[in-house]
Amino acid sequence: MQEEQPPQAQGTTHEDVPDWWPYAAEFPHWHVWQGVCGLVYARRPRTSPPVVVRGEDAVDLRDQIRRAEGRMTSFKGPNPGPADL
Repeated sequence: MQEEQPPQAQGTTHEDVPDWWPYAAEFPHWHVWQGVCGLVYARRPRTSPPVVVRGEDAVDLRDQIRRAEGRMTSFKGPNPGPADL
């Protein structure tokens, strides 16, 4: 099964963050987990359309999150569609 962890937020303890994810302080609003095939995933709750990224390891996942956040802040218009991601 997958090891899903809640996002690091106020009131969450260090124990809630997976050992393999050292970037919790940099990305407190992202929910991360490790899939059964060894890939690691992250999603940003309360985004529309849903934002989910994956990587081969924690560094790759961090880079993918940075790219996704860059795309989220560069949207033009009130309601970007999935093609804009």
